[in-house]
Amino acid sequence: MTQKNVVSWTAMLVGYGQNGFNDFTLGSVISSCANLASLEEGAQFHCQALVSGLISFIIVTNAFITLYGKCGSMEDSYQLFVEMNTRDEVFGLHYSQAMPSLGKPMRRLIRVLSAYSGTGLVEKGLQYFESMIKEHGIIPIPDHYTCIIDLLCRAGRLEEARNFINKMPCHPDVVGWATLLSSCRFHGDMEIGKWAADSLIELEPQNPES
Repeated sequence: MTQKNVVSWTAMLVGYGQNGFNDFTLGSVISSCANLASLEEGAQFHCQALVSGLISFIIVTNAFITLYGKCGSMEDSYQLFVEMNTRDEVFGLHYSQAMPSLGKPMRRLIRVLSAYSGTGLVEKGLQYFESMIKEHGIIPIPDHYTCIIDLLCRAGRLEEARNFINKMPCHPDVVGWATLLSSCRFHGDMEIGKWAADSLIELEPQNPES
């Protein structure tokens, strides 16, 4: 294929998920994502690597380091470095090549959190969010909080979503409240749904979701 789009990447992801893959195959796929700077697709493969355990293979880790470096996320590159049990000369090359690619890491973090949400890896997503704050000193922006609301809502963990919102240093935006409200409708939670609807109306009276 001369051009690869979301459909082709999704087909590849589903195919590997159904038929299985090894560390070499996954490393090759991630390297392709890195060459195309396809961060969102690469982040989904990262979730697959975590589930399958292939993240422990150095060829896979090195490929992710290159991917995140080329896409401007030194936070994830460094986190992979810390978690690695074995480091080789190839790793040093990958990490040194990633160093100049600082880009806009805050937006990349949103994509990773969204990937966790989309693949249903709730605990991994929550751990990643906590790691951002406690281990890397990153102050979340509103979009990061919205990703966690979406993560919990997709899993039907509405009470946790409410507790999370109540602990946030800022109020959710329209997308956050609408996400919670939609999930409450789906799961039939009238109490939290009313709270979300009232909050959404207060924030944006003309919003059709409320």
